[in-house]
Amino acid sequence: MRANWPPPITPTTVVNGSSFAWLNGFESALTGRNMTTSERAIATESSPSLFTRLRRGLLGYFVKFGLVGLVGLVVDVSLFNLLSLSGPGWWAEPLAAKFLSTSVAIVVNWLGNRYWTFRRDKRSDVARELIEFVLASVAGMLVTLATLWFTHYVLGFDSLLADNISANIIGLGLGTLVRFALYRWWVWNVKR
Repeated sequence: MRANWPPPITPTTVVNGSSFAWLNGFESALTGRNMTTSERAIATESSPSLFTRLRRGLLGYFVKFGLVGLVGLVVDVSLFNLLSLSGPGWWAEPLAAKFLSTSVAIVVNWLGNRYWTFRRDKRSDVARELIEFVLASVAGMLVTLATLWFTHYVLGFDSLLADNISANIIGLGLGTLVRFALYRWWVWNVKR
């Protein structure tokens, strides 16, 4: 075994708030010299922290997905309430208003997810991607509509507040889980 193994403990060198003492020890043990500041920076970039890996991985997708969804939520809830309060007409019925508002939000969400959340994973066949996105979104919308239908027509909670809680809190929350899973592992699956 080499005389300088294990690496000698050296004083901690701090560069940009990070300690590189362990890199100096291993580098000097292998090559007989210490790393330069630029070599240290490159070495730490190639092995990102747990937080960086999570941010770039599933957590990053989920945060971006949530922000895009928040924009879609504002569109969905605003249009749902506008249609519900717009007076008599088929569009003012709870299920019709929710169907129309969710349909518009689906388009907004597709644009946001395609060009921001999953931009690294977007495919060249835009038409197929859009069809798959719409199918995944419709699956989520069906969860929302089922929740609204059940509370409005079966349980008899027919006020605008009850419709908003049922559709835009409970139903949308459950539908979001379905949509995220389908978007991530079907529509924008990196292995497809």
